[in-house]
This record gives sequence, C-alpha cells and structure tokens, in this order.
Amino acid sequence: MKNETDNFVNFLRKKMTSKVVTLVGSDSVSDPRDRLVNKSKVCIKPKTTKEVSIILKEANQRGIQLVPVGGSTGLVGGQIAESDHQVSISLEKMNAIHFSEEDNLVTVQAGAVLADIKKVTSDAGRFFPLSIASEGSCQIGGNLATNAGGLNVLRYGSIRDLCLGIEAVLPNGNIVSSMKALTKNNMGFDIKSLLIGSEGTLAVITGAVLKTYPLPIDPMTAIISINEPAEALNLYNVASNKFGDTLMAFELIKCTGVDFLKKAGFKVRYPFSKRAPWIILIDFDVHVASVNLREEVEKTLCEVFDKNWVNEIVISNSLEQKREFWRMRELIPSANRRIGSLCSNDICVPIKKIPEFIKEADQTLMAISDKIEINCFGHMGDGNLHYNVFPISEESRESLEQYRPEIIKNINNLVRKFSGSISAEHGIGRLKSAELKLYEDPGKFNAMLAIKSAIDPKGILNPGVIFNKGSVKLKQV
Repeated sequence: MKNETDNFVNFLRKKMTSKVVTLVGSDSVSDPRDRLVNKSKVCIKPKTTKEVSIILKEANQRGIQLVPVGGSTGLVGGQIAESDHQVSISLEKMNAIHFSEEDNLVTVQAGAVLADIKKVTSDAGRFFPLSIASEGSCQIGGNLATNAGGLNVLRYGSIRDLCLGIEAVLPNGNIVSSMKALTKNNMGFDIKSLLIGSEGTLAVITGAVLKTYPLPIDPMTAIISINEPAEALNLYNVASNKFGDTLMAFELIKCTGVDFLKKAGFKVRYPFSKRAPWIILIDFDVHVASVNLREEVEKTLCEVFDKNWVNEIVISNSLEQKREFWRMRELIPSANRRIGSLCSNDICVPIKKIPEFIKEADQTLMAISDKIEINCFGHMGDGNLHYNVFPISEESRESLEQYRPEIIKNINNLVRKFSGSISAEHGIGRLKSAELKLYEDPGKFNAMLAIKSAIDPKGILNPGVIFNKGSVKLKQV
C-alpha cells in the first residue's frame, strides 16, 4: 500500500502542482482530547473544487483512503487517520467568503474559518448565528460535515437549518452542486441534508450557501443561581411559553464548571453573593420590531424570584457585563481540557426529562466509584448536555481508567432509557462508531449502511468514522 500511496502522490504532483501535496508529521492533525494519534504522513491541500474532484477520482481508482480535515477541532476523532497509508485532505486553501446584499446570503468555500464568516456578515450588518467554542479555528466544511450546533440552536437551529445550498465531491470524483439559494426546493432527494452530518464519509463538502439574520439589538442577558435542575426546567417553561423565539439561549451550568475555571487558572468575576449549586444563563432578544420586551422580561423574572424558584438573579446592565457572563460559560470547555476528563459525553435527552436524567446518572456513576466528579453543563433549551466525568484528584486518574468503559456504557444506557441521543452535536466519529451500532435503531443503521455502500463502495472516505470496522462490506479494489 505504501508504494500505491507514493504513486498516488506522484500522480498528483504531476497533474497539479507540487505545492498541493505536503509531507506532514503526526502532530499536524490533532485530537483535542489526546486519546487518538494521527498516523497520516501526507496531506493534500487543493485550491479548487475541480482539484478535489481529480484527487477523489484518482484515489477511488487506486483504493487510497482519504481522511478529510478541517480545523482539527472535532472531539470524536473524525479527522484522525488511523494508519500511515491513509492520506489527509485539507481544504484550508479554499477559504473564499462572499456576502450578497441583494438576498442577505453568504456563499463560502469549505475551508473558510467560522469566525471569519461571522465577521464578514457582521461587517455587512447581518448575523450568522452558529456560535461554538472553537469558532476561531474551525472551518465551515467541518461544521457542515458534523452538523454543528452550539449556543444559538434554540432560536436558529443547527447548521443544517442555516444552509440553503451545498457543493460537494463524491468518492468517484463526481461534483454534486446544489448551490441554489432557495427555501423551497422539492426536486427529488434532499442531498444537501444527507451530506450535512455525514462526517466526510459520503463526500467532501467544498462550498455552501448560508442564511444570515438581522443583528440582535442589544440582547438582554440574565444569569440566575438555582439549587437544582428542576428549578431550571420550571424557569425554561415559563420563559419559552411567554417569550417564544425571542429566547435565544438557555444554558445550564453546574457549580463544578465554575470551580474548574479557578482550578485551571482562568480569572472570571463571579456574579453572585453566594456559591450557587447550579447556574442558568439566558439571552433574550428583547427588541421585536418597534416593541421592547425588556420590562416584560424583568417583570417575569421578578415573579419567578417571588415564587422562590431561584436564589439570585443578575441582569446585565452593560455590554462588558454581558461578555463577562458569557465568558464564564464559554471558558468551561477550555478548563475541562486543562484538567482532563475521564470521559466526555455529548448527549441529548427530552428537555422535560433533564432533571430526572441528571439525578439518575449521578447516582449510577457514584455507585461505580466515589473518586469521580461530574461537570454537567450545556444547552438545556435544546436538550443537549455535556455530561463530563473527571477524577476527583490526579492521584486517582490511573486507577479510574479501568472504569471508563463501564461509565460510558451506563451513561449511554440511561440516554437510551430516556429516549435520547448519544451524540447531540459532536458527531459519531471514530470514538463512538461501535456504540452507534448498539444504540441506533437497527432499521436506520442498516439504511445508513446501504447509503454508504452505494455511494462509497470501496470505502475510501473516512473509513472507521460512523461505521466501525467490519460494518461496511467493501468492494474489492
């Protein structure tokens, strides 16, 4: 296979330019959680969709396995090559961004960094709502491939909801172009939605047409301390029923997350007079046309306080204070990485079942070991929790590793019991491929297998992602 890879590389250098192919070390593509090691020695960096087509067509003919790489911020190993004969393909040189004032849409190439897209739209007086912790380095192609979610899904949906059109290259080199800026388009199968979330297993996404929205006018932010998640559910029901889609974000944070910020060396201003067991962070878009809902929101929060559902409420009175509130929430993933989790779980359960799930999951894990602590936080407004398990001390880390599979299994079993999903917004990747087969509906899983086998019969695109080894029957090369 090494000779075949060398021949493939030599072909590309002759067909295109030598700069398209680079030799890289194993550290060029990273796993943010350091549980997987990239083994690819070659990375291809095309500049056009046509070049991507040439690369995939030749790879398919030769049986060369390709691993698409974006900003390498994925948390389930989808960007990590498992062997040195696999070739990475990065679209970082394809990073054009074009905003259209006529229809308020932004057309992007897959290598465009999310923060750059947000800046271009903001400079044009519009808002692209996808907001995730890695937006300074993640690329929109990877966001599309994993159907990224983030902080604003409650109001705007995931990136699948933000995408009108898509361009991609199939494993055989054929270009699929559905870049029509149409809200209604019923011309057969919705290939766009199929490719979004397919994690580079069906095609390499090269471009997209994305929606933008009016800039929120001074959204109102409130941070609230509570004693338990059931109180958060009460507040969510009141806020969502009364204010509908003016509710932009509803985040739930366990006090452990704030403790971790201090432990990891991050300096944040704590807004409450007393330590809170749980914290809620809410954003309201209080300006609706000429109507300002700020007084109505404040009145509602006062009523909630009078019912003793919450301990303290702090409403931001400046942009700086608002940023302080959100900085505390947005730094939690960074603090988690510095401390190092035993296992991280990106799960989704029905909103009404969140308090019950957290209580039962905590009890189940503490029965396994009393040397663990749980940092639970996430997007309660859409049911997405990051239920992360840590050793209570560094000294206990090594001994707890033996319990890791049992912990993951118990959490996933509970997610299934509560009719949830074992992957809310991070994808399946390589880390969860075996679990997907166990926890997904067999009919749906077999349908996905059939699609994968039909579109990529030789299995050249991201082998081992979504479908674990042995699931896909490959056509002999």
